[in-house]
Amino acid sequence: MRKYFITSFVTLFFYNTTTKSQNSFNAELSLKKLFVSSVNAPHSDLRNDNTSGNSIRVLMGYHFNKNVTINAGVGLDHYIGDFGTNTIPFVANIKYNLTTNPTGAFLMLEGGPLISLSESSDKGYMYLAAIGYKLKISRLLRLNFFTGYNFQRTTKGFTTMDNDVSRKGFFLGTSLSL
Repeated sequence: MRKYFITSFVTLFFYNTTTKSQNSFNAELSLKKLFVSSVNAPHSDLRNDNTSGNSIRVLMGYHFNKNVTINAGVGLDHYIGDFGTNTIPFVANIKYNLTTNPTGAFLMLEGGPLISLSESSDKGYMYLAAIGYKLKISRLLRLNFFTGYNFQRTTKGFTTMDNDVSRKGFFLGTSLSL
């Protein structure tokens, strides 16, 4: 699976180096540090167990114009703490550049369903909103820095309040994009 993502990322990179235009394909590798400010769990008075986490995403998409990019991708979120878990989110991501310059601020929304790899849950969903800044590294490569709010809910079986675990908090992230 990892070879598939690396091969796809490299293929899109070389495609973009030969055909960079206003409308073009996009590839992005994203890393985030998750700081969970509250955890709501069933049958627990614990609301903050110092849960934290790390996240990695591989996104592929399309630049519709100089301001709008839409991506789809998959990732791995690793939460550490009493209610820690590993999840695989399948996400849609939209990025709006506030300027048409290669360097500048942007807004980002991301969300989608996820699969949980823990025994206490099996599915869920996540979403995030962020603001960031992109730096032009080369003719095609951009380094992005962003921060925002992250929400994730996992559940086992049917969704009820008795088996939901939700994690809310802020994150810091960086990504490399074409």
